[in-house]
Amino acid sequence: MKQFLLVLLAIACGAVLVMGNHYWQERTNQKAVANVEPKPVPEEAPKQEEEEKDPVAKDLTANWPDPARETYQKKVKEGSPFKIVIMGSPALGASEGGWAPQLKESLLSDYGDTIEVSILEWDTTSVEFVNSSDVDIALDGSPDLVLWEPFNLVDNSNRVGPVQNHESILIFDRKLHEVNEEATLILQPPHPILKATYYPSNIEDLKTFAGDEGIPYLDHWGEWPEEDTLTDYLVEDQDTPNAKGYTLWKDYLVDYFIAD
Repeated sequence: MKQFLLVLLAIACGAVLVMGNHYWQERTNQKAVANVEPKPVPEEAPKQEEEEKDPVAKDLTANWPDPARETYQKKVKEGSPFKIVIMGSPALGASEGGWAPQLKESLLSDYGDTIEVSILEWDTTSVEFVNSSDVDIALDGSPDLVLWEPFNLVDNSNRVGPVQNHESILIFDRKLHEVNEEATLILQPPHPILKATYYPSNIEDLKTFAGDEGIPYLDHWGEWPEEDTLTDYLVEDQDTPNAKGYTLWKDYLVDYFIAD
């Protein structure tokens, strides 16, 4: 009987020790878990904010010709500015707050330092232009994109016909691609004028020519009002738009070059 009690006591003591050890381990694990601070989950940068600051992410070039878009993206990756030249006749209003300076300001505001914009204005015919050193000025620095109003209104006033105008465009286009084979030429007409006889037909010929040659053409004439109210958008001699006309022209180009 005494032996049985000793065995029972030994079993009881062992059970107490096992239970105590199990209780101690549970308490230790609870404290360890309590002392471990959860790792902070890194906050994702708001994608919308990034896109607002990144012209590539926003795809501002969505309306551009594909070759120009590809060159722009390539230049951005390289860290080189995409060079744009805006050129044409005094209808640009380069020195008087015309559409060209306004467009340049909008481009730089949205594209930042990913682009460089130059404005070149000459009071000349298309034939005089391609046979002068002005072409070298236009091509200086190997532009990636040239937006050209090819002197159609000046040509019209100086008896330079559409055939000569188109030949001049092809000469310039060839020279542009000699200095930069990836460059893009975009054509656009000057502003419309009142009571013109041959001029509207010449502009239609320019549009057809651009389509036949595969040269992008920006037809902003559809944005101008009918002839009876056109005087509200032009200076008296009709050589250039007035402030209202410059704004209309600029808005059309901004919508094209800076996609929403």
